[in-house]
Amino acid sequence: MRIYKIILFIAALLSFGHAADFCVYEANYPNVKDYNVRLDDAELIITPRGAYIEMDLMLTISYDFQSWFFKNYNELEFQWSFSLPDQVVVNDFWLWVGDSILKPTIMDKWTAELLFSEVSSPVRNPGILTQSFPNREGQVTYNLRVYPVMRQEKRKFKIHYLIPARPTNETLRLWLPTSQLTSRQSPGADSLKIIFKNEKKPVLLGTELKDERYDSKLTGWTFQIGLDYNGFVELVYPSHITNKPWFSHFKEEDETFYQLALYPPGIPEQRTPRKFLMLVDFNRFNTTGLDGELLLLSLKETMQQALTNTDSANIMVSYADVVYGAPEFLACSETNIDELFKNVLQRSFPAYSNFQMLFATAAQYLKSRNENAEIIMLTNTDEIILEYYSKDELADQIIGMFAKGTKIHVIDLDNKSALWYNYESSQYETQLQSFYGRLCYQSMGNLFFLRYHAIKNILAALFYEQISHYEQVEVQTRFASGYAYGKHLLALHEGYYPLRFPIIQVGRYSGSLPLDLTVLGKTRLQKVTENHTITEGDVVPDDEQLAAFWYGSHIQKLLKQQQTNATIVEIMNLSLAKNILTPYTGFLIYRLEENQGYQENSENTGGEDNKWTGVDEKTPMNNPQIALKAFPNPFNSQVSITFTLPEDISLADFTLTIYNSLGQKVKNFEFSQLSAPSQTVIWNGENELNQPVSSGIYYVILSGPKIRQLFKVVLIR
Repeated sequence: MRIYKIILFIAALLSFGHAADFCVYEANYPNVKDYNVRLDDAELIITPRGAYIEMDLMLTISYDFQSWFFKNYNELEFQWSFSLPDQVVVNDFWLWVGDSILKPTIMDKWTAELLFSEVSSPVRNPGILTQSFPNREGQVTYNLRVYPVMRQEKRKFKIHYLIPARPTNETLRLWLPTSQLTSRQSPGADSLKIIFKNEKKPVLLGTELKDERYDSKLTGWTFQIGLDYNGFVELVYPSHITNKPWFSHFKEEDETFYQLALYPPGIPEQRTPRKFLMLVDFNRFNTTGLDGELLLLSLKETMQQALTNTDSANIMVSYADVVYGAPEFLACSETNIDELFKNVLQRSFPAYSNFQMLFATAAQYLKSRNENAEIIMLTNTDEIILEYYSKDELADQIIGMFAKGTKIHVIDLDNKSALWYNYESSQYETQLQSFYGRLCYQSMGNLFFLRYHAIKNILAALFYEQISHYEQVEVQTRFASGYAYGKHLLALHEGYYPLRFPIIQVGRYSGSLPLDLTVLGKTRLQKVTENHTITEGDVVPDDEQLAAFWYGSHIQKLLKQQQTNATIVEIMNLSLAKNILTPYTGFLIYRLEENQGYQENSENTGGEDNKWTGVDEKTPMNNPQIALKAFPNPFNSQVSITFTLPEDISLADFTLTIYNSLGQKVKNFEFSQLSAPSQTVIWNGENELNQPVSSGIYYVILSGPKIRQLFKVVLIR
């Protein structure tokens, strides 16, 4: 029985999801995986672009085929699963095949996955990149697959993405994707080459530099750093944001994209200095949607935004042993918070809880120094060992360990345990809600539940309590001619905006400068304003990456809305037109000299929508006198396609044909001499053989003499 339990525990360890995994498997049997993939080379090119950063991550992988799983195989499929924040805009992907560098075609996700994974087809394409929807904590999972990985051969690929810089009061910061390159199950990369394309030298926190030098040819800095599973590396560089507004723009056809960065109006701070002792007790199996590393990263970021030198803090994290941030409390300057998290920022969280021991350690720590502090316990324990007393008695004992008046705040991170019914209060509660409630109520502290709120919102509500801040900031823009629209605030704080913190905005406008700005900051008691004017002489030139970043931010905003048919169609159309990855689309790389029916060099006048075989290109596309529409769109089981023809051509013979995104004919409807100019066709998502077709984008073409009208429909099963 004991051996059986050990086997179950090991199985749980192996099945646990991580921030990143590298594996190989036989393409037809993806459930049998080997994680011993080698990352032979990793290179990261970082290009600061004002409010955001351009990233190029290049990896080279190989497999030795010595595992007993696959020692008799000659080729396997590679998969890399990793997570990035939901603000990331992925807009390109390359794969090296011999001496050729292949770029992807973006298409609907279902077609891309079918083309990559179709084992019955003689054609198997070499690369695909897809992504999930963001979870509540703002993390998106990406899935990259490459085929084949062969003996004695290396595979090389690169992902290009844009990410907002993380501002603090004086610097810009970026977490490097080191946790995406290392894994508990995979060897991962042991080093990373970094190219920072800027003359200003950055600071790298959390790592030791193996090499650093300035490269005049690159006009930037190169670094070589070592990687390990527990490490987090943060890049810090001087901010371009000053008291004067910073403005850049890029013009594309009739529209102009811009980014704006400036500080809100200054007001005197009214704050009561606070001292915090943070206790982190995290069992890596007790929380869904939040891992320990994201918890610590969010905690550090919130502290740097909300706290100042007048506040002080220390932190204790329970790993195999309790790890202290510092021997003493430190003032909460940017530098000191970096120092606090230098030791505790690890990934080796245990599979058990140290809840009670951590409280006892904290009480002894404060007593030995004759100090007092607010206690913040972040825990996901789902049980408490009670020998001789009740939970209420334990809560009272814990309160009694600390000095009188000590506030105890609890953030309950357990969101897996089932609720239970409390007959005394006649309501459903979490496993330890009554215990936590007594602990916080008796000490005048606060109780928060990850089950009901995102971690960043909880931390903001806790640290901004009693601290002067803006409840809202707003930037009003007035151009000399034209107007601005589609503005995205990048440093959004959901009702808690630091007083001395840059406002960063990307937007789109039609018009011309000068631009008059009114910046408003609202607190509970007052509203302050500040005015600025931006002329042509203030503008910094930008490039097409700014447009890509704006469209990516716009798509992210749409993804946070209710996903109606119209919203899904808008997201997919923008994704396909602007080459930006979304949960509805995928990047597929074709084999050399294969294009699956696409006419990439077509010179037809119908635009991008005509690039498939079998479509007459001589007849002009889309006659404004012809109405063609579909409802619902997207659809699940069937769609009603309605068309209306002018009376002078309604007696002609014509056809309504449905094509898939590869240009293959799916269904055909023929008509002649209509009794009425308006007709409706019902398509049930089947082909000519009455077989259901897969999810994806389909093209409806109405064609006949002087008629060729196109419309897209989306099937989601």
